[in-house]
Amino acid sequence: MFSLEGGTAFIYKILNVDTNALYALKVFKQAFRNKYSATSTAALVNYKDLPALQADQRLCITKANHPELVNTYPEIEYAILMPWISAPTWAGLLLNSQFSATFTSEQARSMAQATADALSGLEAHGLAHADIAGANLVPAGDTQNIQLLDLENMYIPGLVSPRKKSQGTPGYQHRQPGPQGQWCAEGDRFASAILLTEILTWWHPRVRARVAEHAESLFRPEELQTPDPLCLQSVRETLYTFNPRLRELFDLAWSSGTMADCPPLRAWAAILSTEHS
Repeated sequence: MFSLEGGTAFIYKILNVDTNALYALKVFKQAFRNKYSATSTAALVNYKDLPALQADQRLCITKANHPELVNTYPEIEYAILMPWISAPTWAGLLLNSQFSATFTSEQARSMAQATADALSGLEAHGLAHADIAGANLVPAGDTQNIQLLDLENMYIPGLVSPRKKSQGTPGYQHRQPGPQGQWCAEGDRFASAILLTEILTWWHPRVRARVAEHAESLFRPEELQTPDPLCLQSVRETLYTFNPRLRELFDLAWSSGTMADCPPLRAWAAILSTEHS
């Protein structure tokens, strides 16, 4: 059986022998196993029409819906069963030298627009993924079919907060996250600004040349919101070539005092949509 170990869970690749469909079973490690996964999975069905969620295709295994299975295998309680996505994450693409060498500015623009549309759609409904990062974004197909991973700890209005609130992923964390971490309505703004900037600038050889080899993000954690990252000038110049307003949005996020001070995600989506009109 194919499996992967992450920071919070083990992912198992499962085949339905009747349909040949592939599924991912996400089994949480004990410290991260709690009922919030079930609560959020049920709540996300109300947002199943939003792009990037696939929320209506996810099942959280509990004693209520699968009592015999959980009694036999207690460690599977609150595990998530979902469709297997056979495409690399954005973080994986950053590590792919062939992809990087052939990634074009037009592909970057299209992918960034699709990503901004998906993320601004969440924010418009008061939602936040709460852990936006390259490892949680899958640009499938023609890179315009955006899917998000790790939906279990999303910020959803009206839900009691999880026991462990998301603090984000290194390379995408604001320096002043606040007491709720990224588990708040504005929790995606800074991380999304960094992610969209990665997508919009990774096509440029000058940007890539100033990023550490084998890096899974554009900036090292200690570089965020400082004035001297090696690639900062090239990043800002590349954003400007697309649209000066994109650089303005990046600068506002980079210098923001809190995540709420970052530009709303609809601002990124609006500019990128104008670029394609």
